[in-house]
Amino acid sequence: MSGILGPVGDLLGSSLSALQDKEDVVAQNLANLNTPGYQAQDVTFGATLQQALQTGSVDPTMVAAPGTANSQGNTVDINAQLGEINQVALFQEGDMSALQADVQGAATVLQDMSGPGV
Repeated sequence: MSGILGPVGDLLGSSLSALQDKEDVVAQNLANLNTPGYQAQDVTFGATLQQALQTGSVDPTMVAAPGTANSQGNTVDINAQLGEINQVALFQEGDMSALQADVQGAATVLQDMSGPGV
């Protein structure tokens, strides 16, 4: 069942949830920057876009992040992680702008429906 904002709102909500998952993984990677043998993780989000458009939901997948191990066997690249967090922020901003437009549209409809003569 679709929420009050319809399938677009549902898709944006799923997208924001997936972006939160990616943000959590980046935080975990950064927290383990100096942990010997730690293998950086990533959440595939872009690859699930087609699925999201077909099903209305996003189901991100956890994978090993590409990278070269340092002398301690750790594959966390701080520059790559900072790039990931910046990318997440940009996607979140876009989703929030779209969600705000959807909410404003719904508010306008509700306001019009409560006017005189309705």
